[in-house]
This record gives sequence, structure tokens and C-alpha cells, in this order.
Amino acid sequence: MGKFSYSELSLIKKAINGDINALGKVLRKNHEYIYKMAYIYIGNKEDALDIMQEASIQSMKWIHTLKEPSYFLTWFCTIMARLASKLINQKIQIRRLQNNPEFEESADLSKNKNQAIDVLKAVTTLEDKYRLILQLFYYQDFSVKEISELLTMPEGTVKTNLKRGRDALKKSLGEDYYV
Repeated sequence: MGKFSYSELSLIKKAINGDINALGKVLRKNHEYIYKMAYIYIGNKEDALDIMQEASIQSMKWIHTLKEPSYFLTWFCTIMARLASKLINQKIQIRRLQNNPEFEESADLSKNKNQAIDVLKAVTTLEDKYRLILQLFYYQDFSVKEISELLTMPEGTVKTNLKRGRDALKKSLGEDYYV
């Protein structure tokens, strides 16, 4: 995902000023991208659609707090990441409460889904500056140069924070953790 067109930025500005229809148009235009991000966060279709819906509701409530229209997707995806983390934690708690081997954490999840959950949890514990840059680079496919322009920081700083974020993930997940 890259930069917004002038018309999309105009819609986002209208949404910030309270135009719910404009917000709906922006969400519809970016539906495919938002769904892909939700699926990456949660790992299954139904839950991805649920967090998209809940994030849409929350975005209607909190859109007025968005200060920079060009950060809309980052802001929206951050809402979805928080919701995904909350949902994952709820599912783990339910499995523990059920205390049934059939519902153990790793019993019905593939290794890749477990890794995705582990990585998501680890990413959510990172400092904001590392989490944001890793999200923009890996999940939203921004280049270092684009991130630099978007966040108005030198490319060297972006590269440094990207490396430090990776190192923090490596430390959090363990040296021998392969994703």
C-alpha cells in the first residue's frame, strides 16, 4: 500500500470532520488490503472479518482523533492489531478454562498459525517506534525510503529502528525461533 490519492485524502479529511459516509467510502476502497492485514493478524477468515467489523465501528467512534490523514491505514491497522491480540488472548483463556486436551493451545493450530500468533504477540510488546516501522515495512510493504518520507525521519534512522526492531523480536522470540 502506498500513498493516498488526493480524492482519498479528501474523503479521510471529511471523515475526520464527522462524515461517516466518507469513512465508509475509504473503508470500501481499501477493503481488500484491510482484509489481508486482518487475516495476517488473526489467521482465519471468520475472525478476520470480525476484527474488521469491530475496527470499523471503533474507527467511526475515534476517527476525529486521527491527526494526519495520510496515516489512516496505519491507524486503522493498529486498531485491528489490538483487536486481534485481544481476541487471541480471549481464545487462549477460553481454552484454558475448558481444560480439555482437545482445546489445548497447540492442539488445533498449525505450527505456522502458532508462529504467527507468537510473532504478533512479540510485535505488540515492542516500543512504538519499532512496532510502527516493522508494520509499515513487513505488513504494508513500504520501502525504507517511503517510511522515511511518511514518518519524516532520515532513512538511516528508519534502517536503524528496523534493525533494532528485528533484534528485539529475535530476543523476545529466542535465538532459535524461525518464522
